[in-house]
Amino acid sequence: MILGFLIFSDVFVLAADISTSPVKLMNSKESFLEIGKLLFRKFCAHCHGRQGDGDGFNAKFLDKDPVELSSPEFLAKRSNEKLFRVISEGGARVKKSHLMPVFGHTLSEMEIWALVVYIRHLGGAHVSVSIPENINFKRPIRPALTLPDIISFTSWFIEEGKKKEQRDKGKLLVMNKKSCLGCHQLNEEGGRVGPNLSRSSFNYKPEWIYAWISNPQTFRPDTKMPNLGLESDEARAITAFLASLRPEEEDAVRNKTSIDWKQYLSIKGNSVRGKKIFNDTKGTANCAKCHLVKGQGGSIGPELSIVGTSRTREFLLESILDPNAVITSGYETILILTKDRKLITGIKKGEDETGFEIVDKNGKDRHIPRNKIKKFKVQKVSTMPENFKDLLKTQEIADLLAYLNKQILPNVTFSIQ
Repeated sequence: MILGFLIFSDVFVLAADISTSPVKLMNSKESFLEIGKLLFRKFCAHCHGRQGDGDGFNAKFLDKDPVELSSPEFLAKRSNEKLFRVISEGGARVKKSHLMPVFGHTLSEMEIWALVVYIRHLGGAHVSVSIPENINFKRPIRPALTLPDIISFTSWFIEEGKKKEQRDKGKLLVMNKKSCLGCHQLNEEGGRVGPNLSRSSFNYKPEWIYAWISNPQTFRPDTKMPNLGLESDEARAITAFLASLRPEEEDAVRNKTSIDWKQYLSIKGNSVRGKKIFNDTKGTANCAKCHLVKGQGGSIGPELSIVGTSRTREFLLESILDPNAVITSGYETILILTKDRKLITGIKKGEDETGFEIVDKNGKDRHIPRNKIKKFKVQKVSTMPENFKDLLKTQEIADLLAYLNKQILPNVTFSIQ
């Protein structure tokens, strides 16, 4: 049996008897159209635009304009099966732009068909979408990396990871084969959806890079980053390339770590004392006011529950002493002047053509419509205090660093520095 769906403007009509179909499991509010709309806004709108016009906020950073999915002319030339395939397999597999990610390792067949239904809806045409009966409603589950997997990678990285042939292979994958630059900036090239990768060697531990790109949903099931379905050798090569990237200000950073920061990195910190400094609401630091650890704390700043697994000690120290050096993706400060002369500041959590999603100074989520904004500026200034070096003693900073290093994934130890 085939399920036929007809789209008429905002009306979604089931044109088949679905009494024996899994679709019956969905209630009336969870139609394919509604599911597709939610998925599109999460995974697609930053490039293709909220209405599919190719004008998402990320589009201007790409070297190829995103397709206008709202174009009837474009859609008339593509079958539903072709749309399904490009979403499932990615642009490179269908000889289109490699910047279009592969979603077949992240979304279920049902969800991808829902995206096809919604894309047809964006085109405004009365088009039937026939969906196979036995589609899978469950998302694919890629096996999580085990501790032996990480140990094997560590051995490989020590022996092979710094060889030019591996770095070159990884560079080719990142720059020309996979969809990395669709979302990530590398020097001046690439998107602005995810973290800037230009300082990967300083910011991230190699094991974390490898584990994350192998299966990001293991760590954050709700992440926007799709599972790329990488083979082990591909993930290793990409890690080798990213782990070779040095900050543009390499000399300055090396000077920090060798001279200015040596006193903090050389003395032993006490994680118990560090925890007290972190959580003391009456203390000088009071980090928990903004940062969440294991379910406790604020949400203004990045969550730090596994920061000891993912980040290097040098990066953590830099974040304490020089928070403006790197603003974590999704935590940029935005200054907005409205047309009625109101000044609004907050953390920019997202944007599209309708406006900005921010968290204000009181921790409240707000949507600021673009048509009410006179001008705005994303500031390269962290909300985190810049003077901890003056407010805290050397030992206290070392204690904080020790506490943050203890925030790791259970039963996983990343040793490469």
